[in-house]
Amino acid sequence: MISRRDILKLFGIAGAGAAVSGQQAEAQSSGALTVTLLHSNDTHDRLEPTTIAGTDSAGKAFSVQYGGVARIKAAIESLKAGAINPVVLDAGDVFTGTIYGMIYKGLADLAYMEAFGVQAQTIGNHEFDGGVSQLVEYLKNATFPVVSTNIDASAEPTLKDLIKKSTLIDVGGQKLGIVGATTTDTPITSSPGDKVKFLDPLTSVQAEVDKLRASGVTKIVMLSHLGYSVDVALAKQLRGVGVIIGGHSHTPLGKYEGNGLPAPEGNYPTVLKNADGKNILVLQSWEWGKIYGSMRVTFLSDGTPQFWKGMPVPVTNAFKADTRLLATLKAFTVPIDGFRRTVVGAAAVRLNGDRADVRKRETNLSNVIADANLWKTRNYNTTLSLQNGGGVRASIEAGSVTQGQLIDVQPFGNTLFVMDVTGKEFRAALENGVSQWEAGAGRFCHVAGARYTFDLAQKPGSRIVKVETGNAKDGFVPLDETKVYKLVTNNFVAAGGDGFTVLKDAKGARLDTYFPDYTVMTEYFQALKTIDAKVEGRITILNEPK
Repeated sequence: MISRRDILKLFGIAGAGAAVSGQQAEAQSSGALTVTLLHSNDTHDRLEPTTIAGTDSAGKAFSVQYGGVARIKAAIESLKAGAINPVVLDAGDVFTGTIYGMIYKGLADLAYMEAFGVQAQTIGNHEFDGGVSQLVEYLKNATFPVVSTNIDASAEPTLKDLIKKSTLIDVGGQKLGIVGATTTDTPITSSPGDKVKFLDPLTSVQAEVDKLRASGVTKIVMLSHLGYSVDVALAKQLRGVGVIIGGHSHTPLGKYEGNGLPAPEGNYPTVLKNADGKNILVLQSWEWGKIYGSMRVTFLSDGTPQFWKGMPVPVTNAFKADTRLLATLKAFTVPIDGFRRTVVGAAAVRLNGDRADVRKRETNLSNVIADANLWKTRNYNTTLSLQNGGGVRASIEAGSVTQGQLIDVQPFGNTLFVMDVTGKEFRAALENGVSQWEAGAGRFCHVAGARYTFDLAQKPGSRIVKVETGNAKDGFVPLDETKVYKLVTNNFVAAGGDGFTVLKDAKGARLDTYFPDYTVMTEYFQALKTIDAKVEGRITILNEPK
C-alpha cells in the first residue's frame, strides 16, 4: 500500500515547502503560472469510508477502506502542505448515494465541501435529483462559486441568479479562470423540470472562454460533468482551455496501488492537443472520494500547459482522519444511526450492484430488485417488472443486511409505478435499454417475469432479437406485441427518465403506488429472511466485444 511519505516523495515534496524547478522558475518569471489542482468528482453522499473486500492475485482475502470525509480532509491538507499554489475544485455529483443524502438533502455534503476548502464546483446531473428546490438550498448556502456555462435557468426564477458561467480565483498573483459544463442528458437522468435548459457544451464553454481571454485571463480550467469520453472529444475542439477536470463517468485514470481498485481506463493526465494544436490535459478521479486527484501544472503566459506532474492518490488510512470532521460526522450520524443499522435480513452470497455490471449485464442484485417489485405489486396483477441499471447504486456483501445498505443500493427515494403496456411498448422499452450499452448508460433494463436477448452486432433500435414472458418455474412463452401486460417499474422510468419516452407516452392505465423502493426491498428481505440470488439467464448478450 502506498504511504503518505511515498505520495509526498512522488510530488518532489521534501518538507513543508516545495521548490520550483529551474525551468518552471524561468517560466514563472515570464508571466507563466504554476498551480496544484486538487480535485474530486462524483462523491455521491459518501461521507463515511467505503469498504472494498475481495481476494488479491495471490488468493489472499482483503478488506480495505477508502475515502470518507475525515480522511479526504487529511489527504487534502497533506497534499496542500508542499504544494505550489493549491486550488481545490470539484466536478459535481455531490448529491445522491446514501442515507445522508435522503435525510439531509445535500446540506451534509455542502458542510464537507466547505470543510475541504473547495474554491469552485460545477453542477452534476444528480444535483437535480431532489428537484430545483433542493439545489437552490445548496447554492444559497454555499460560500464558494458554482459554475456551469451551459445551464440556462433564465425561466426558473429561484435558480437563475445562483449559477455562474465562470469564476476567477486569485492565485500566485494572477487570475485563474474556472468555467463549468453539465451533461445535456440531465433531463433524462434527473429531474430539473421543464424550465431549466441544457445547451451545447462546446458552444457554451467556448463563448465563456473567449470572454475571459478577451478580459486578459489566459489560464483557464474547465470543470466538466460530461464524462471522460466527451471530455476527450471536447478537448480537441476547444481553444484556450488548458485543463479539463472531469466527472460523471466515474472513470479511473492513471497509476496507483491498492487492493480492490479498478484498472485505469486512461492516463492521468490524458494529454491531448486542442483545436489550435496546443497542450490540453484531461483529469478525473474515479468516484466516492476513494481516490483524490492532484496535478501540478505550469501554464505559460498564453495559458498552455507546459509542465505537469501529479498522480491520483488513494485515500487510505495512510492519512490520519481529521478529528474535527470525525466529530461533525458523528453529529450527522447519531440521529439516523439506529434506523440505518437495523438488520432486515441476510444475503447468502454477495449481491452484485457494481456500476460496471448493472449497466451492461444481468446481476443477481438487479434480479432481486425486479423480483421484489413484482412481489410487492402482486395484488395489482403485475406480471412484468423493469428496473433501470442506473437506479442500482451499490453492492451488498454476504451476511446481515441493514436498512442503511438498502438505501445505499436505491438512494433516490423512487416509488413503484404500475402501468399497462402493450407487448410492443415493452419491447421498445428494452430497445431503449440496450441502445447505449457501449457507454454503460443507466437505462440498461433488468427484468422479472420475462427474459430477453440482444445482439450488439446490430444498430441501436434493432438490437432486441428475442423477448419471452414467464418465469423459470412455469416456463416462458414468446412476447405477444398486441397483448396488454401489467408492468411495474419506478416512477422515474415511468415518467420518461433514462430515455423511456415509450413508457411516458403509453396510453394504458397508470398508477403511482407511492411504495418507496427501499421499503419494498426491506419488506422483501424480511419476508424471505435470507436471499440466495443467482444470475439466471434473464438477459442474453450476443456478439459482445471481448
